[in-house]
Order: sequence, then structure tokens, then C-alpha cells
Amino acid sequence: MSLVRPLAAVGAAAATVLVLATGCSASSPAAAEVGGTEYAAEDLDAYLATTDPDNSAIAAREQAAEWLSEWLFFAAVELELAERGVAVSNAHESQAVAEITEADPSFVPGAPGGDVVIHHRAIARAAIEWVEREAPAVPMSGAGRHLCSRHILVESQAEADAVLASLDSGAEFGALAAELSLDPGSGSQGGDLGCVAEGSFVAPFEAAAYAAAPGEVVVAESQYGFHVIDVISTGAATSENHPQLDDEQLGRMAAEAEAAAADRAEAAVQAERQQLLVELQDTVVAKYASQVRIDERYGYWVPEQFSVVAEPLG
Repeated sequence: MSLVRPLAAVGAAAATVLVLATGCSASSPAAAEVGGTEYAAEDLDAYLATTDPDNSAIAAREQAAEWLSEWLFFAAVELELAERGVAVSNAHESQAVAEITEADPSFVPGAPGGDVVIHHRAIARAAIEWVEREAPAVPMSGAGRHLCSRHILVESQAEADAVLASLDSGAEFGALAAELSLDPGSGSQGGDLGCVAEGSFVAPFEAAAYAAAPGEVVVAESQYGFHVIDVISTGAATSENHPQLDDEQLGRMAAEAEAAAADRAEAAVQAERQQLLVELQDTVVAKYASQVRIDERYGYWVPEQFSVVAEPLG
């Protein structure tokens, strides 16, 4: 199974995963290499020995393969970020130390493996910096709209038509809602749905309501049934759009609409950034899998999984 994980998740988990340093020694053969970046075998052996000093075999081969997989992934990410104009800096390292020690106060940066954890978290921070540059935060797109309405929920178009006929004959909407609506919450309140920000109801309901003029009664079908909607008022929270509301109610609605717009904008940016991280990871796997070399003392390279395995497959 591949050890490659989304960068956001790897960055969050780095403090609890022992991974390998990006050290290199000219006097030692490479335990692993990707894109010309090497990890020296003597550095790997020295680190593995710290996991079990009494073990003459130094460490289980499976453990070495797992650690090398992690190192290769992060080394490749760092190479790709450099090509995109983002270098892993001292600032990223300092930020990584702060994050890791906050999550785990017992963490000691100078302990065996500590520099590894820090550097890989720093690479994750650099990746996040890149996505923030590519997908910056955007200002809110207006304060949004509110819908003030009431409805009667029935099962069929025929029942909705019967409700419309009763209203045309002079029946009172609230009384019909209390008698007929399948929505017990609003039905007991005469069908009243209050004044809510756009996006609060299912799409067919809102499409019909916002297309109608204030005072109009329209029908919309949703997964819940057929809604006979009495559109009281729509639009931004102003006295012109909602004359039945006082200033306090309008102020509360405006603040609610602004917060909802900010949440939508933030959600859109975060979704775009997450997709960029996934695409970065996919690029790294596709681009660097063929550039990996492994010392077979530690395992075998499986490019399709972008990972090292202890024994050859097949």
C-alpha cells in the first residue's frame, strides 16, 4: 500500500511520525536518491541504530523501507516546490518547531530524528505557503440575500393545486398550513419559516421563491414533496426589501448575511487549496517516481505506489 498521503494530512501528523533526515555524506553510498538528492547510508544506519541500540541488525528492514518511503516523498515535494519558486526556509523550520512543540511539549528538536520531523513539517508548511499564494483569500461577494416566507408542504402536485384553489377562494394561509402541512415544525406556526439567509433551504425551494415577487404564492417540488410558498419578502436586509421588519431585525439579518458570505468565501478558498495540494502530490508521484534509486540492502522501489517495500513484489 502506498505511503503517500495528502500534504495537509502529512503536515498535521509529522510530530508523531518518525521520518528521515535530508542529510548527505560524500564518503558514504546513498541509501536512497531522488532527482539527484541523496540520503547517505551511514546517516540512515546511524539513525536506525538509535531505535534499538542493542539490535545488531540495527533495525527491521520493513521499518527502514517505511522510513525511506517517507523521506523520498518529502524530498521529491521539496524539489518540486523549488521548481515552483518556493524554497524551504529557516522561517518554515522555525514555524515547524513551534507547531510540533505546541502539539507535543515533550518533543526535543536535538534528539535523534528531531531534525527529520522538523524538516518534513517545514516542507509541508512551504507547500501550504505555495497554495496560499496560488489561491489567495478573496473578499466577500456582497452581503447576500434573505428570504422571508411561509409554506405548506404536501405530497403531490394535485394537493398543491388544491391548496392554491383554496387560497384563491379566500382561505387563510396559516389555517391551511396548520391543517394540511406535512412539515410539523412550521405547520404549527402557520407555515412560518421566518427570514433566513440564502442557502438555508433546498435549491428548488429557493429558486422558486427568489424568482417570485413579494406577495406571490408559488409551488416548488423538492425531495420532501411539494411546497406551496408564500413569498413575503426577498433581497438584502434593507427596509425597502423587507418593510415588515424593524431596524433591529434588519441589523441582525445583515450581520447574519455577512457572516454567511464570509463562510462561503472561506469554504471555496479552502476547497481550492486542498485541490492544489492533491494536484501537487499527484505531480510529484508522476514526475519523480522514475527518478528514484534505492540501495537494495534497505528494500525495493515500487514506482506505482511511490514507496519502498522490504521484499520485491511478485
